[in-house]
Amino acid sequence: MIKKIMRFWTEERSLTTLLVLLVINLFVLGPLIRELETLVLLRDMFFSLVLLAGLLTMTRYKSLQVLFVVFVTLTLIVRWMTVASSARALMGLDACLSLLFMLALTAVVLAQVNREGAVTGHRVRGAVAGYLLLGMSCALAYALIEHLIPGSFQTAAADLQSDAFYYFSIVTLTTLGYGDITALHPVARSVVMIEALLGQLYPAILIARLVTLQMETRKNTAA
Repeated sequence: MIKKIMRFWTEERSLTTLLVLLVINLFVLGPLIRELETLVLLRDMFFSLVLLAGLLTMTRYKSLQVLFVVFVTLTLIVRWMTVASSARALMGLDACLSLLFMLALTAVVLAQVNREGAVTGHRVRGAVAGYLLLGMSCALAYALIEHLIPGSFQTAAADLQSDAFYYFSIVTLTTLGYGDITALHPVARSVVMIEALLGQLYPAILIARLVTLQMETRKNTAA
């Protein structure tokens, strides 16, 4: 099973598949998570396996492979314990590990998108997936800040759930800014500013990179 998933990460079509899964996760499963907690566990387990396969594929060092396995396993264990006990200390550790988890997955995807070779439709869709992963990473960062510093965000809703932070993150990433959720604490505001800048710079830099790769491929083919 793991070998099949690892082979999946070596193929560019995996980027298209990941984009589809991210869209389903954000725009279909997201609204249902409050009602069906089981969906959260299934989603976390799936992305943990995908992340582990991607990380193992990208490194040939045995020591790093062991570290990655331990990291993903720990993330899963803490996630299950948090759901079972709802302990505040575990919730903080869970938020921190989830953030590291998402950042690692983002790094895996962007490494696939930016590697040498012809630019295909799969890689373009992978770039879109990286953009969504960036937004999800910032959402987890907001959730962690709110956990460590309660009251960092102001909203008209009764409480701030994870889906609200995903919504706020995507709105910030695209610099839309409805204003229904507001960052109050300086740390939260700093992350918001960073995400807003990344939301503008990411498309410009990535498009330039993909164009350069395509031009180099054509040049090498012509030669």
